[in-house]
Amino acid sequence: MENLSLRYSLRQLRYFVATAQALSFTAASRMLHVSQPSISTAIAELEESFGVQLFIRHHAAGLSLTQAGREILGMARSLLKNAEELQGVARSLDSGMSGSIALGCLTSLAPPLLAGLISRFVAEHAGITFRTAEAHQEDLFTSLRDGTLDLALTYDIDLTDDIAFQPLRTLPPYAILPARHRLARQRAVTLKSLLAEPYVMLDLPHSREYFARLFDAVGERPVPAFRSAQPEVVRGMVANGLGFSILNFPLQSTRTVDGADFIIRPFKDEVAVVTLGIAQSRSLKPRQVVQRFAGFCAEWMGEGQRL
Repeated sequence: MENLSLRYSLRQLRYFVATAQALSFTAASRMLHVSQPSISTAIAELEESFGVQLFIRHHAAGLSLTQAGREILGMARSLLKNAEELQGVARSLDSGMSGSIALGCLTSLAPPLLAGLISRFVAEHAGITFRTAEAHQEDLFTSLRDGTLDLALTYDIDLTDDIAFQPLRTLPPYAILPARHRLARQRAVTLKSLLAEPYVMLDLPHSREYFARLFDAVGERPVPAFRSAQPEVVRGMVANGLGFSILNFPLQSTRTVDGADFIIRPFKDEVAVVTLGIAQSRSLKPRQVVQRFAGFCAEWMGEGQRL
């Protein structure tokens, strides 16, 4: 078998990834505590080794990635993560799995989901660390594609062919109402009964469209009286009597941070559900530690499990 000698180093890849993030040799040198000429030289050597140009140099205006640079960036990040995992495994062969996971989470899911999930996982896998990011769907997918994130917890909304999605559980929508609302006496509510009420909209991409579409079955959409991109603010507005809202993720508490209460009611109507799951890039092979975490999520959050 022919011996393939690599013509690049992990150091060069590390400099490339940092420069691609900063789009500036000067900023990358500060980030890495390495001289700017060292970084410039390493990038030039890497471009010569690969036979492609990675950056376009703009006079007094920083750098921009070429198409080749964008395609190589995700693979470079993945290779560096694998190298870190190899080093971690070598150092702790007698102490179980180790490594780092870059985990993304949809903004609206992060408050009730992220902390408990990570806490339970690290209790069983003490050698694993996390870097987390909360973002909207499009930003999560972008970070998965370029290798910034290993995986993301999100809904099956606007999935693209290059994103693999592992379903965990279906989540039907439900209404939240002030605790003393006139509809509180009912065990379930109808979409039509809410149309006359002020609507507090969770103003996030995809969420606002999904919740509005629920009302198409009754021929009229509610007009938002209040809007917020923060789920806790939405719950607070409802609990303080400003209107109703709609959510999907199960909540453990119906009391807001200011001490006000709201109630949860399911819908009598047949309504479209969303599916909570794990999104990953199809072009990047998940590392062992990432596969272990995905399996843990399936066990902890799968159908039939209490969130």
